Amino acid sequence: MFKVMRWEREYRSLVEDFVEWCNTDHLKLNITKTKEMCIDFRMSRPSQQPSPSVGVDVEVVRSYKYLGVHLDERLDWSVNTDSYKKAQSRLNFLRRLRSFSICPELLLMFYQSVVASVLFYAVVCWGGSISKRDAG
Repeated sequence: MFKVMRWEREYRSLVEDFVEWCNTDHLKLNITKTKEMCIDFRMSRPSQQPSPSVGVDVEVVRSYKYLGVHLDERLDWSVNTDSYKKAQSRLNFLRRLRSFSICPELLLMFYQSVVASVLFYAVVCWGGSISKRDAG
């Protein structure tokens, strides 16, 4: 219990330091758009209390979509693998275009702009942790 309390105090102190730094550098935090998520791999996690910043509690979330990448409190990336399904459906369009005898340069351009962009977006973040279930 003591470790959890010490960790909690350190965390709250870091949040307060960040808010103070923003105020010192004349940066305004948009609390309505600010979310708080604690990444925790323990089996039994203590309930997380919201951080009061600038007198207002920040919303505590279990998952969040940031720049098209879904993050959750366990760093389970299975939601992000839906892009593979999206890319597969776009590959059907590529096959259809090929059946119309479109020149290879245009097919390559279509693949790079429509299929590969979806397939490789943010794969550096989550690609290494894809499960066999999601890859199949």
